[in-house]
Amino acid sequence: MQRAELEELRQREANLTALQAIGPRKKPKLEGGSNGGGDSASTASSQSNFGMSSRSQMALRTRLKRINQRDLIHLMEQERDTSHSHMLYSCYLK
Repeated sequence: MQRAELEELRQREANLTALQAIGPRKKPKLEGGSNGGGDSASTASSQSNFGMSSRSQMALRTRLKRINQRDLIHLMEQERDTSHSHMLYSCYLK
């Protein structure tokens, strides 16, 4: 009986450690709202504030969009100015 309880306790601690390593499950709100609550809420908010500061710094960096030639051809086919252009026809040949 005690072995089963100890094994269950170890498993629960391992799961909590893994969840803490992964990070918060929900995306933090970008707005700075006030959180009220007990000790567990203040501990959770201090951990999420650390995650929010690093994510907000990442949000300041411009995000690169990668496209391939097929995407470019599709865009050029849809645009009126480039739908019959020489560049589009040369893209078809590649």
